[in-house]
Amino acid sequence: MLSLTNINKKYGSHEVLNFNEWKIENGIHWLKGGNGTGKSTLFRIISGQIPFKGEVELNRINLKKEPITFRSKISFAEAEPQYPSFVTGRELIDFYLETRKAERKQAEELAAYFGMTVFLDQKVGGYSSGMLKKLSLICAFMGNPDLYILDEPLITIDVASADKLYQLIKEKEAEGRSFLLSSHQEVNADKLKLDSVFHIVDKQIIQP
Repeated sequence: MLSLTNINKKYGSHEVLNFNEWKIENGIHWLKGGNGTGKSTLFRIISGQIPFKGEVELNRINLKKEPITFRSKISFAEAEPQYPSFVTGRELIDFYLETRKAERKQAEELAAYFGMTVFLDQKVGGYSSGMLKKLSLICAFMGNPDLYILDEPLITIDVASADKLYQLIKEKEAEGRSFLLSSHQEVNADKLKLDSVFHIVDKQIIQP
């Protein structure tokens, strides 16, 4: 279970999020909201990337009390990943392999799955937006976290890659992993069963 309580986040005097409680059980959850509503900020709070007021717990592990253990249980893929242009895809994957303590075989299988193997020795600065997105998904799925947070995972990738992503999400859910997704595009209900849908409205998270 993911639990957020008494969350407040401001950038200067601009308040982005302010709510008392939000809990989700294991499963696949979709967070909707227009640009500027706070989706990415919420994801960065949950993944431990930015300071905030309040408490976040995943399976009773508190982010502020046990930050290293908490972060090891979460994988976060940014909506628009930005990597140093001078590194190769393989070097970035090697970094994730080390930090996630993942197996190389898993990384190789993911690269082949998303059709990225032949591009891994090229510098990231020469990647298209679609290639960058697929590289970020490869990195996100390395290791075995409890919760995957995917911010706009469907943008810039083709239909075939989106179908592969749907399948991978279903496989991981069958293993007991959970997902928190955001997307401006509609999630294909025929290809991915959602356990719940939430909206961010006026700094609050609501379930319509």
